[in-house]
Amino acid sequence: LEAGRFYASSGVTLDRVTSSSEGLEVAVKPDPGANYTIEFIGTRRGFNNKSEPVLDKEDKEVRATRRYSDDIGQVFTRIDGPAAKYQFQGNELYVRARITSSRKHPNPSEVGESERAWTQPTVGPAATK
Repeated sequence: LEAGRFYASSGVTLDRVTSSSEGLEVAVKPDPGANYTIEFIGTRRGFNNKSEPVLDKEDKEVRATRRYSDDIGQVFTRIDGPAAKYQFQGNELYVRARITSSRKHPNPSEVGESERAWTQPTVGPAATK
């Protein structure tokens, strides 16, 4: 846990997660009959760091959160299949993978929710420069 070698899941099991100075690679332990989409998500150097407060119904600021730029946590690439690799371009601060199964979650927190897994963020080359 201290090394960050874990992932979050709501039903998808990962077989392998490999991060290096080259990029991030993931492989799913596939369930029969399920299809997978792997998205590599991150933020690039030079992102728009402006934010604005979220307002409640009375136009008062909700202090628990803010609305941030779409530059933060954008989907860099999307691959259909049980395995994928993201190669760093050089300007990423971090990259993480979100894996979505075609199987619907048996106890969803919202209607139509699919089973998913998320890797820990991998530090990108722009974060070390």
